[in-house]
Amino acid sequence: MKLYTIALLIFAASQLDAQCFPDRHSTNWFDSWVSCYAKANPNPAHPESHWILFDLNKLYRIDRMKIWNLNDPDRLSWGMQEIAIDYSEDSLLWNHAGQFVLDQASGNNRYEGMPWTDLTIPKARFVLITAISNFGGNCAGLSEVFFSAEKVQSPVDVDEEELASEYSVDIQPNPFTDLTSLSFQGKPGTRIFYQITDLFGKSIESGYANLDNGYAFTKLSTRKWLPGSYVLISNDGNQILRKVLVRM
Repeated sequence: MKLYTIALLIFAASQLDAQCFPDRHSTNWFDSWVSCYAKANPNPAHPESHWILFDLNKLYRIDRMKIWNLNDPDRLSWGMQEIAIDYSEDSLLWNHAGQFVLDQASGNNRYEGMPWTDLTIPKARFVLITAISNFGGNCAGLSEVFFSAEKVQSPVDVDEEELASEYSVDIQPNPFTDLTSLSFQGKPGTRIFYQITDLFGKSIESGYANLDNGYAFTKLSTRKWLPGSYVLISNDGNQILRKVLVRM
């Protein structure tokens, strides 16, 4: 199978002597990912925390990672010191890949990140990095992440939207402002779990739809939602469907 290097958090790397030092990284904190407010974690096993969730779009087997810590010389204390890595196929059920200790960045434009580190993730679409501690600052951040990965092939490699489903979900209206509704249709007696998240994986709303007569209807009050895109994930135990909702 083909090996991939998945580059994530790719922000403005220094181009000085780039051919000689291709892994150098910017010394500006705004070229990195930074969190200054703890939020509810996509993995309920963790408390409110600083975290970042990667959606790889397909299933991958991951065996190594390379991390560049926050490299701003005035904010090196914001760099993550100890992290937890979790992974999931559907962003609902999580597995733990381990805890890792990171080196503090150097704060100069010759910083080339940490060495490649072994990582065992047998199959995942979603990878979650949670900060357990930093180097003493009020925020937590990273500059860049690479994964060495191998795509997991299915017997018939097609997108989820092309798979035959035993149930369907309709969102009306979509886009919406203060109110929308979910309509589920499928085999009578089916119970469907649904969850709505923002694009960072934070859960906004969840519940169950019981198709007692092959149909279920749920109204959603969205007045307190921020304008933007959200993801509806539904699962009947056999099939997972994802749809995008847009709050105007």
